[in-house]
Amino acid sequence: MSSFILVGAYILRKLADIIAHIYSYFFDASRFPPQVPSLLAGYDNGLLYVLNPYAFLSRCRQQCGSIYRVSLGSRRLVIISSGDDISSVFSASSQLLPLDALHREMYYIVAGVKTNYAYVHEVMIRDLYPLVDRCLSPRSLGQTTQTFGPMLLSGIKNFTRDHSKPISLMQLTNEPLYTATNLVLFGSTFPTDTYKDFRTLNKSVPYRVGRTLLHYWPSYAARMRLLKSFRDYLQRGEVNDCGDKFSRGFMQTFKDNNIQSLEGAQLVLIFLWALHSNMLGNSFFSLSFLLGDPNGFARVRAEIDSAVENFGSLEALLQAGPDELDDPSFKLLTSAIMETMRLTHLHIGIRQANCDFDLKLKDGKMISIKKGEYVLGDIHAVHMDGTVFSDPETFVVDRFAQQPYRRKHLQTDGYPFHALGGGRHACKGRWLAVYEIKVVVIILLHLFDFNPAEENSVGWCLPRAHPSSTGIIHTEDDIFVRLSPRQAEKGL
Repeated sequence: MSSFILVGAYILRKLADIIAHIYSYFFDASRFPPQVPSLLAGYDNGLLYVLNPYAFLSRCRQQCGSIYRVSLGSRRLVIISSGDDISSVFSASSQLLPLDALHREMYYIVAGVKTNYAYVHEVMIRDLYPLVDRCLSPRSLGQTTQTFGPMLLSGIKNFTRDHSKPISLMQLTNEPLYTATNLVLFGSTFPTDTYKDFRTLNKSVPYRVGRTLLHYWPSYAARMRLLKSFRDYLQRGEVNDCGDKFSRGFMQTFKDNNIQSLEGAQLVLIFLWALHSNMLGNSFFSLSFLLGDPNGFARVRAEIDSAVENFGSLEALLQAGPDELDDPSFKLLTSAIMETMRLTHLHIGIRQANCDFDLKLKDGKMISIKKGEYVLGDIHAVHMDGTVFSDPETFVVDRFAQQPYRRKHLQTDGYPFHALGGGRHACKGRWLAVYEIKVVVIILLHLFDFNPAEENSVGWCLPRAHPSSTGIIHTEDDIFVRLSPRQAEKGL
């Protein structure tokens, strides 16, 4: 069955290339923005987009330039794929270009929110976003994550006790991170056995966005188990005794809004997906790219070992908070994380216009946006622009390391870098994400040597990107490694 599906997908992708070639003869370049041609009222383009969003947008960009219109079935989109112009989208008023359409779709895809969407969305925007903004800001993050480093180290040690068997790099970089983050934010009574179900649900998101039925039942069953687990947690109410202001604020919001157990569980799942989906992917890819770059790996490891020595021990370093790790002594590691995000993020959230208006671009041009049209920023196109980033498709570990290092500023300042949003739409969890990925890499590179699981392998191969990836690159396969402790006295 799986072979039949793969053959069918291959045939459809080849058919997409043929159709795109035919459409090039119908292209009218005299309009601004130009319109991507369609023979079937946009439904043909919709199919091509679902099969491979990245390849479809790349062909459209080559044909139409950096700004164009395209119809995907009943949806009319304006695609923007230049750095300055995407910044104009970030700067647009949320009254003109709200994120409601994206929120509605993801609430349904991830948590099954249907008829109660308006209620759940209002609570999320009015009460929970400000709470996240306060607790995950650079000023407060250290208080929120006080126990994260030691907790993550404990999780990784438990996960790596048996060195005789190959281990999944995805699971190694993701499961301890997922569990430690949840416990830090929601308290010690939060369920610790939900990673596999979360992983199953997250893997299904590209299929669900495209409304395909592949993997539907496993992901549906995983979602129902997650909601039950979170509902039981909320009904116990034990988190009320937790001293952390984030978990107490979360529970107080539920109490103030008289949120019932199902809506509460859905809100928790939506929040966890927004928190983890990109962070887990970038944790995995950060180590994957480093393994594929032996020189970069050695340089980052040397930087980490030097920092551990300066702190006195790994345990002492992990007791330090985000402020202490936001330091020039980690500039190469931070650069590697930012470079990973540059390579793996595909596009920003889609926004639907509330009314007719003119979107002013940086060069003074205006785009007439019609009510009901969607605006999508193709950030992967910006990050792959060879006029801005030399050798853009290559992982360059120190690409951002030469930037002047300023605390509480990302090393990407001055670049058209949009992986973490921007302006009023900047990701509220960006400081947490960079800090936690940094801690994962510090622990793993300091404690372990990595070897390919296949004994005859001569090097590392990056996992294949899933053609239907959305938001961030999803993978079709994993990397398996064999670990060996670098320091026997650590007792690993």
